[in-house]
Amino acid sequence: MKKLICLSITAVLLFAAVAPVMARTPEEIMQIRTYLSDQIDILHATDKMSNDEVYSVWVDLNQISSGNVSATVYSTAYETVAVSNFNNIKIQPIQGNNGAHDKLVRFFFYLDNNDEENFLAQWGSAPENTVLGYVYGTTKTQTLNAFVAGIPECLERQRVYDNPSGGGGGSSTKTETPDPDSWAEKYLTTTFTLDANTYSVASITNSTETETVQPDIKSMDVAPYIKDSRTYVPVRYLAYSLGVPQDGVTWDNDTQKVGINKGDTSVTLTINNPVMLVNQESVAMDVAPEITSDRTFLPARWVAEALGATVEWDDTQKQAIIKMPIEEKLGE
Repeated sequence: MKKLICLSITAVLLFAAVAPVMARTPEEIMQIRTYLSDQIDILHATDKMSNDEVYSVWVDLNQISSGNVSATVYSTAYETVAVSNFNNIKIQPIQGNNGAHDKLVRFFFYLDNNDEENFLAQWGSAPENTVLGYVYGTTKTQTLNAFVAGIPECLERQRVYDNPSGGGGGSSTKTETPDPDSWAEKYLTTTFTLDANTYSVASITNSTETETVQPDIKSMDVAPYIKDSRTYVPVRYLAYSLGVPQDGVTWDNDTQKVGINKGDTSVTLTINNPVMLVNQESVAMDVAPEITSDRTFLPARWVAEALGATVEWDDTQKQAIIKMPIEEKLGE
């Protein structure tokens, strides 16, 4: 069963604060996204959380097991601090499907796709028990206030699925209601291991019962590696593991672009460019695709989440674990 989700408090705060703006061209959007990415790099290089151009929000989920969450907004070049503490939040895991981190990440992307005045980006290298987001634009204070105000409602609900529509900046946002016999309880789980030329794929049931699954072991001609504390995975094999057909992955040598198409979602990545296009909507990344051993590599989380999957990191085994909801009942 699928239904639309309405984040009422956030919608009122956000859209009432956003003034109409003239439509921007894709080129203008790309330039702004690149500028935002550069500003974020400057903030990290100078160990700052905000400047007059870009404000940020840091959500601490360390106490979610006790029902407590805090959000700190940093604004202006003076790094003015505003802290909001939330108590009696529904206790839930930080990571995993429908975990607190995943909910807030998707909520932040939802605001980005529905805010025509401002541009939002997240810092993918933030600790797993935190969410770090940045906003650039004329009404960035209102947008951050809307995000913070919506945190309790966001965490009380199931996660937001944000699938941007083609053009116009619109989106379709829905949640999946758990059903014991539903396909939503089944996930394609892919595991990439650091420096290994094989990866495993298995269908896992999202159940409290123990399930014994024999995964399929597949080979690659290249192996994942670590760079700047991020795990880089070959994009083509990552796409295949997420159910993208072979003809759904394209390469344009002239423009140095990789295209990934699955269902109604298209993703475009450009070598050495930190801006990813998802259904022609710009998404600022904290890293850029690169070519290694004649293959395009990118941290798995960006492509996986764009296609609706979640990513977990097992530091003990040095593995990136990607869980993709199976969108059809098996056998159909």
